[in-house]
Amino acid sequence: MIWKSNDVRVGSILLKLETNIVLRRRYKQLKNEVSNDWLKEKLFELNSFFKEIFFADINDHFENSASKYYDTLSKCKSLDAIHIATVLDISEKYDKSEICVCSFDDNMLALAKQLGFNTRG
Repeated sequence: MIWKSNDVRVGSILLKLETNIVLRRRYKQLKNEVSNDWLKEKLFELNSFFKEIFFADINDHFENSASKYYDTLSKCKSLDAIHIATVLDISEKYDKSEICVCSFDDNMLALAKQLGFNTRG
C-alpha cells in the first residue's frame, strides 16, 4: 500500500466517504464475479486501515485556511481540491518537507508538487 512507508497518516474526513462509496460501486460492478462476502471483507480491511489515519475535520478553521488558496485549488476537481486543502491546512502545523501527498490522481499530485509538497503515486 502506498501509505505504508509513512509513519504519520492524515486525511480529510472526505476520504472515508469516497472510499466507502467507491467500494460499494465496485461491488455492484463485480457482483457476479466475486463472493457474497467480498464487500464485507473489503469494508473490514478499509476500517482496519482507517484506524491508522488521523482524519482532519472540514470546519470553519479549515475553510478559512483554504480560502487563500482558492485560485490555486481551482486547478483540480472539487473533491481533490478538498484533499489538497487538507494538506495545506496540515502544513501550517508541520514542515512541508515532512508531508508526502499520496494519490493515484496525476492532476492532484501535480498540484501538490506545484505547492511544494513531496508526492507519491
